[in-house]
Amino acid sequence: MAATATSVVLPPLNWVESPNASARKPGVALDLIVVHDTEGGYQSALSWFSNRHSQVSAHIVLKEDASEATQMVRYSKKAWHCASFNSRSIGLEMAGFAKAGYGEQEWAVAARIVAFLLQKHDLPIRWAHGGEGGGFCRHYDLGAAGGGHHDPTTDDHIWKHFVGRVEAEVERGGFRPEWGRD
Repeated sequence: MAATATSVVLPPLNWVESPNASARKPGVALDLIVVHDTEGGYQSALSWFSNRHSQVSAHIVLKEDASEATQMVRYSKKAWHCASFNSRSIGLEMAGFAKAGYGEQEWAVAARIVAFLLQKHDLPIRWAHGGEGGGFCRHYDLGAAGGGHHDPTTDDHIWKHFVGRVEAEVERGGFRPEWGRD
């Protein structure tokens, strides 16, 4: 059954610290939320991002059924998820595979998470095409400077629907005061 807007909530948030993080570049303001996919399962992503040899991480990983998420890097630190955009962004990873698509609940909760992060960090509610300006975007939008990835979707119709969901979640508001570690 599809979730209604009022049933979408931030899931329980676990904490597993990744060794793959560093300080943000001085003078670079946080202004972008980047949505990714793990190209694998939730537990595999947590394991990979916890491995210092992987040299990759994300701030938040959302489970396939959206029943829980794990924060792996504090919001105030730089996660290693999108190359040239790391210092100015927060990375949200949706567990799963782009080719298989994502379930309704995972998209709905991902939109709620993005809306929360935009509100928490006082960022504009806009699709930041190509990573230009503040707001949020998909990893795919960042092109070669973001690592040349194609996640979580290259389908503009799907992404525009997600953008509408984020806007609706911001409008709905009612966010808890805290969710995650700064």
